[in-house]
Amino acid sequence: TTPAPAALSARGRISRAPSAPRGTPSGRRAMCSPVRASFRRDNVVESVFEYTQLSLDTSLGISLHDITPQVRRAIRESGVTNGTVNVLSRHTTTAVTINEAEGRLMDDIRQYMLKLAPPGDPYLHNDIHLRDGPPDWPGGNDAWRAQEPRNAHSHLLSILIGNTLAVPVVDGELAIGTWQSLMLVELDGPRKRTVGVQVCGTRMGGEPKRVDTSESSSNAASKSYQKKTSPVSDGYKDPMDALCAEDPSADECKVFD
Repeated sequence: TTPAPAALSARGRISRAPSAPRGTPSGRRAMCSPVRASFRRDNVVESVFEYTQLSLDTSLGISLHDITPQVRRAIRESGVTNGTVNVLSRHTTTAVTINEAEGRLMDDIRQYMLKLAPPGDPYLHNDIHLRDGPPDWPGGNDAWRAQEPRNAHSHLLSILIGNTLAVPVVDGELAIGTWQSLMLVELDGPRKRTVGVQVCGTRMGGEPKRVDTSESSSNAASKSYQKKTSPVSDGYKDPMDALCAEDPSADECKVFD
């Protein structure tokens, strides 16, 4: 005979999570979507969309820079407990990726990139004499061509590696693996570079404490955002820098600018 519901053991009982409120976004649409404020034990759940811009000086040629500490800082300052952090490479000759920030591996990655797209190969983009600059460039086409780098290989590598990352934030922390780091990949250095970081999700009511940072604005389109500039230093002394200082003509040291 089937026992009465009251006689079922605790192991046999099924507990269902409460269903999401009507209108709650799901799937891909939920990424950075507005979340309605709700009340839980007198605390307000707030929606957060915080944009920060990191700035850094990169190394010669191809180099990798660990930006994980700065992204974690942006999450901490935003107060977000659960959500997503979006990381954007803001240049056509840089990229962002996730991998292990180990010195010798980063040298391997640099050498492999040079094999994938050798700087010395012929590229149409590098035929500067056949290209026209912007119509309002001071000094006209001759002045523009004089400063334009031959860096087609850097553009191609940027496409291959990718320009954006979306990483979960769980309980206020990046949900990445033990050996994973978020890295900016410079493909045509040395340059001054910026990385966009947007933290979006929810936090329990009240404004989080903020660390004073300098404001930065890089172009007119982004002036509507309030930015904080965080300098990046990965602390890694690349042995290839010494090699390139001794022999700048080496293939792995070539920079076309």
